[in-house]
Formats: sequence, C-alpha cells, structure tokens
Amino acid sequence: MLQDIQLTIVVENSATLDHNSLWAQHGLSIFLELKFDQKIMMLLWDTGASSEVMLHNAEELDIDLNNLDLICLSHGHYDHTGGLMGVLQHRKDRIVILAHPDIFAPKLKTQPLFKFIGLPVSRSQVEAAGAIMIQARGPVAIAPGFMTTGEVARLESFEKVENFWTVRDGQYCQDNIPDDQALAAVLPGKGLVVITGRAHSGIINTIRHAQKITGVEKLYALIGGFHLMDADDGRVDATVEALKGLDPAIVPTGHCTGHKAICRLQEVLGERCLPLAVGDLIQI
Repeated sequence: MLQDIQLTIVVENSATLDHNSLWAQHGLSIFLELKFDQKIMMLLWDTGASSEVMLHNAEELDIDLNNLDLICLSHGHYDHTGGLMGVLQHRKDRIVILAHPDIFAPKLKTQPLFKFIGLPVSRSQVEAAGAIMIQARGPVAIAPGFMTTGEVARLESFEKVENFWTVRDGQYCQDNIPDDQALAAVLPGKGLVVITGRAHSGIINTIRHAQKITGVEKLYALIGGFHLMDADDGRVDATVEALKGLDPAIVPTGHCTGHKAICRLQEVLGERCLPLAVGDLIQI
C-alpha cells in the first residue's frame, strides 16, 4: 500500500535564494520517492529542457540517477524531454521509460515562426543509450495506488489545445497532443494526488480523468504545470472556479501555469497554492 510521496523539483522555470547553487530553466523535472509498506520506489517525472541543467541540479540535490527505478514522460515537448539523453548516458544500467506511443512524433509550432519543439532525439538513439521503451495509450499501473493516466479525455468546453502541429502519414496537420498524460496516486486517508507535466489536455480534464480511472473523487493534491500562461481571463476564471469546487488541500504549481493564473489561484485557495521553484521538497 502506498504510504506517502516525497517530491523534489529538479528542473523548473524559477529558483529562489534559498537554493542559489541550483539553475533555473524553462522546463520541468520532478524526482519522486514513493514509500510503500516494504519498499521505496524512485521515479523521475520528465527531464527538463537540457542535460546540462538536469545533471547539475540532480547532483546539487544529492539525487543519484543510478538509483532510479523508472522514468515517466508526460509528453514529447523538448522542455520536458531535453535532458533525457544526459540521464541515460549518466546511468550505469538500462532503465524502463514509460510514455505514450506518440512521444516521438514531430512536434511543431508556428507562432511566432515555424519551430520544432519535440523530443530532440529519436527512439533508436534513446534505446541505444540504455532506454527500454514501454509505450501505452491507456493508464499503466506502476505500483499499488499509483499509475499513469494515459490519454486524457477532453470534456471541458473551455479547455482547448492551442495551435500546435505535427506530421502524420506524410500529412502536415494539427496536433492535439494525445501523448499528454499525468500521474495519479491514491493515498489512504487523504485522497487523490495528481501530478502533471504541462496539462495540454486541460488541468480540469486531467483531474476528471484521474478521478475516473482511480475511482477516487476527493482531490487532495494537485502538483505541476497547468498550462495557463497564455490563457485568456475566461479560461483562467473557469479553471479557478472548478478548482475551488474540488477543494484540494495543496496546489504547488509552476512552469507553464503563469503568473496571472497563480495569483488568481492564490486569491481563492490562499496558502494552499504555492509557486514551485527548483529545489522545493514536497511531502505528501
């Protein structure tokens, strides 16, 4: 049975004076220690935008990447996968990477100009560096009370994926980012914990999906990026109102959530909403 979760923010957009040896960079990586009755599982959720920052911060935080049991990737954008090769090349042994089948699909944006924003290496390069790729569209049970969400159902009308593009079967087309997923945990006596990467599917959609696949309605903690930095006031207000109704105990958020949305969340949730920074330690 899952007893508690400890999260260390390894890569994030922001840093504080409390950790002046750590480097901030646009991106996200979270080191998780899952404590069970007889075992501790160590998992890396995303790898930030670059190997240099990922490895530097891991060393400064005394995180031994050779002790990892698993790497999970939230989606295929560079700011969540760019440090992957550094992690693999640093390790002595092979390791399983759990991701969606579209993780290596071309990821493109056109604003302000055409730009590749996907995983900067191919599957063959990743596997040659020591990865054992496990790719699944649906939820994957990692341990008792802990799983990936798989593809997130898009139900909320105010949560729309922005203007991203890809190439499928030789055709240039819009990318709805089906590879976007989160982590879902059930803590006895507390409730549901949802850990996101960027929540391209919509943060409320992600929570609803996690509730459905776990069968747990009570949201205890929501951690990660909520993808609201470019959202209009209507979407921010609708998201804040929905989270108010869900009444989580803690909401540490950052990366792509945006200053405006964090301020609105703090107005409504008070001290329960905490901006993330590199080096933060969250005990649940």
